[in-house]
Amino acid sequence: MRKTDSTPTRTASLQLEDFLPYRLTVAADLISRSLSKVYAGYDITIPEWRVMAQLFRHGSLTPGALGRLANMEKARVTRALILMNNKALITRTPDQHDRRVAYIDLSDKGRSLYVHIEPHIVDWNRKFCGQLGIQSEMELLQLLQGIETWCRKVEGSEHA
Repeated sequence: MRKTDSTPTRTASLQLEDFLPYRLTVAADLISRSLSKVYAGYDITIPEWRVMAQLFRHGSLTPGALGRLANMEKARVTRALILMNNKALITRTPDQHDRRVAYIDLSDKGRSLYVHIEPHIVDWNRKFCGQLGIQSEMELLQLLQGIETWCRKVEGSEHA
């Protein structure tokens, strides 16, 4: 094919295997699916686990706060809360001043389930980090913190 003035010049091509955002997404998905095998036997999905962990750590939260803390879209949080409510893992308390707002917390059953699952999660994390080595683990955590900070800064400047 002959190049015409309307044909763009191709100077570089994107190689997905060398594209860091793609590689991070693939790694995060593989890690998440591997970890989910730890709690899948308890009939808990990945989004439910993420919500459960945030509620256990922070206590009563609004769905919006849960989404921000768990880095989940509103629809995923809503679906997880519906599933968790159907399993009696959460309680909802309406805000006294604004009935449109509800605070979500783990029920006794949800808290008990989290306490039962947590040691298995900690063990999985120990094995995962063990294959990295302590130095690599610390470096990776530092690198990820820098990536997250940069992305939040860029995201914030785009919305300003």
